[in-house]
Amino acid sequence: MQKSVFFRQVLALLLLAMLLWAVLTALLYNVLSRTVFTRIKVAEMQPRAEVIARIVSPNFLENDPYFDAILNSAFDFFDAWIFVVDGLTGDIRHSSLPDDSAIEQSDIQAEIDQNLETLMTGEYSSLWFRRKLQSSLGTQEVLFVGVPVTILFGQRKTVAGAVFFVQPLAELNAGLSSMNSALLISSLLVFALMVMPAYWATARLIRPLRQTRDVALAMAEGNFSVRANTRLRGEIGELASIMNNLSGDLAANLSALTLERNRLRQILESMSDGLIAVDLEIRITQANPVAGCLLGLDNPQMPLTDLSQLPDWQLLISAYRQSITANQDVSINLRRNGASILGQIAPLAEASGKVAGAVGLFRDITEAEHLEQTRRDYVANVSHELRTPLTAMRALIEPLKDGLVSSDSDRQRYYSIMLRETIRLSHLINDMLELSRLQAGTLPIDKVIFSLRDFLSDIVNRLSVQAEENGLELVLPVNLYRCPKVNSNPDRVEQVLIILIDNAIKYSPEGGKINLLLDWNEKQVQVSVQDRGIGIAPEDQPRVFDRFFKADQAHHQPGTGLGLAIAREILLQMGQIIRVQSQSGQGSTFTFTLDRADQAAKPAAGAGIDIEPI
Repeated sequence: MQKSVFFRQVLALLLLAMLLWAVLTALLYNVLSRTVFTRIKVAEMQPRAEVIARIVSPNFLENDPYFDAILNSAFDFFDAWIFVVDGLTGDIRHSSLPDDSAIEQSDIQAEIDQNLETLMTGEYSSLWFRRKLQSSLGTQEVLFVGVPVTILFGQRKTVAGAVFFVQPLAELNAGLSSMNSALLISSLLVFALMVMPAYWATARLIRPLRQTRDVALAMAEGNFSVRANTRLRGEIGELASIMNNLSGDLAANLSALTLERNRLRQILESMSDGLIAVDLEIRITQANPVAGCLLGLDNPQMPLTDLSQLPDWQLLISAYRQSITANQDVSINLRRNGASILGQIAPLAEASGKVAGAVGLFRDITEAEHLEQTRRDYVANVSHELRTPLTAMRALIEPLKDGLVSSDSDRQRYYSIMLRETIRLSHLINDMLELSRLQAGTLPIDKVIFSLRDFLSDIVNRLSVQAEENGLELVLPVNLYRCPKVNSNPDRVEQVLIILIDNAIKYSPEGGKINLLLDWNEKQVQVSVQDRGIGIAPEDQPRVFDRFFKADQAHHQPGTGLGLAIAREILLQMGQIIRVQSQSGQGSTFTFTLDRADQAAKPAAGAGIDIEPI
């Protein structure tokens, strides 16, 4: 409590008030009591002076033994000296001053002479004044009380002189000093006695205020369990109750705000889109980690705190400023390393409607654009693939219908072409239906354990004739007999291999080799089909597994362009991956994985699949 500044101030104020009361009381008493006691003395001496004046009036200054006795005994009777002054002649009769008197008689007469004229005018019935006279003992204060002496001349009274009572105030001043000292001592004693009660009263007054302050300090530190004493009456108790209520309400509000903040942080961090909110000075107030990754932050682990950290910061600042200034939504499109980022920036308004900043939502639309382009290409490719055989058949049917083909050999040739185009159209439709069923997951794929040794040998024997017709050689893996068994669907694996070998035959020059390669680890077996054909350009490799995509568009190789898409979907359904490694003019290597038979079963189809076109 002693360390409390407010406590010390209040206690000092109380003690100072008591001290000032004591001092001012002593000073005022010293000033006022002197005047009061002087007036009391004057009130005592004035009637006596008037009696002496009446005695003097009939026989003014004549020899009168009675009057002489009064003068000689004046100090004994009246505690004052009597001076009778004849105003006409200036003669003075007075009491004898004692031999030990320190006051000079001449000083007294001089004061009387200065004030005699005032009484002689007859305008005053009495006169009193105090004077400080020099004596052998120093300065002494003397009280003078004077009354006029009137005599009767005919029918009219005339002021003929004055009677002055002169009394030294040494005893009066001594008494006053004693009383002042007693009053001052008593005041100081009261002050000393009131120190502890004042201390106790101040401490009792300050204690609830300190408790209320402790509640406020605890609230500032985040502790809302501290409570103040509300049992006191009056404003202090009301203040304590208000602070307790405020602490409870603030705790509830902060808890709700913390919950909402955590929810907002979790929502922002789990968003797949980037979010950046700024204030009027384009300073970032909120940003999620996805925003930095999407917009090209150098270190994605570092929090995004300033737009200048981003490569396109000038464009972003301009867009945010435009949204805030115009109070409208702004859209921007950013290109980062082949990715397309769409940004939607909207102004943020306060409750009053005033713009307080802006928030931007950034979305990677690369895949959406790719899907849209794929959809357009798919429609165009389907239309092209369907139109080609239909156009050819129409060109053959119309001459037959019109009877323009008269030769049997020509008709048979037309029929052969029509049959070939019909078969081609049927293959195209079947491939499209199968790809759709694979993507929809409606085709069941049952896995069994089998050996790749006889399996690959059989496929090579069946496709060697086609390879030889194109001047190519199919080569089995050198480690075929050491390859472990696999757990997969043989029919689907055969379909994938036929697609890959067929593509290798189509795009390999005459006299080349197509190698089948095997490699394995503790979990998987990798099967590769390697050719030395025309290869695939780097920019085409990400799209090589798309529908209807043909790397060699200029050579117009036969086929629908759905084979690799079907192969990828088959492997996806089996939980496997397929990838390609290729260089233009040096050939391509397609590799897919199969599960080893001695490993546990893999998750359901499509789970954890990672397609890596290289």
